[in-house]
Amino acid sequence: MSPARRRTEYPALPAEHTERVPGPVRELIEQQLRSVVLGSPFPCLGARSAFRDGSYLFNVLPDMDDPRSPEHVLADLRYFARVRLRMGDLYTYVVSFLEPRAIADEGEWDRRLWSFLQHLHDLDDVPWDGRFSTEPRDADFALSVAGLGQLVVTLYPGATRYARRFGWTTLIFNPPEQDRANFPTDEQFLRFQNRIRERDARLQGHVNPALPATLDDPQAPGFSGAPVDPDSWRCPLRVHPPLNEEP
Repeated sequence: MSPARRRTEYPALPAEHTERVPGPVRELIEQQLRSVVLGSPFPCLGARSAFRDGSYLFNVLPDMDDPRSPEHVLADLRYFARVRLRMGDLYTYVVSFLEPRAIADEGEWDRRLWSFLQHLHDLDDVPWDGRFSTEPRDADFALSVAGLGQLVVTLYPGATRYARRFGWTTLIFNPPEQDRANFPTDEQFLRFQNRIRERDARLQGHVNPALPATLDDPQAPGFSGAPVDPDSWRCPLRVHPPLNEEP
């Protein structure tokens, strides 16, 4: 299914959200991304399902490092939080950027991503999604944006992991609430996770050490896709206390 023929019953971003990049450029990037995600070797089964069904919101912005970009992404995620339950069983928000066009240092990319997520959190004035921890070292951490917990996956040029390598820097926001809705028991969810890990290992030759091996392992070390050691990695995110609490 081409982007132009995406299932019409699902919401789309308002036109004023998508006018910062010409339509043909946005369509080109979306078609390239769909080709990657829907290709049979791509390991993430949830992303494949969302892209196959068209149950995602997609945008392209000029530059991830533009100070206004977190504002635009926050606006998209606020809209996504409102409409997501009308988007089927698996739903996601995806944003690609025209810049940066090259990532030479993956350690720097990890810091760059978390700096962007920090700006996103700093702008957000909605209370944290209480279903998820505010501590990135916890297994039940999810970045709350617009009151909705999110797990983040990134694709970028120069990624060591083949499944993360893509020509346009891209952030994918997946609400983990849908995981429990689709896999209500730990056994079902762990089986699903293991299938993804097996597919990733088949593509790369070995499992990504930054991804959680059990339900007790944190997800945050894998957000950037950079080759980090989850045991020594420290998340730079500073979560603000609730408005009614003293810092």
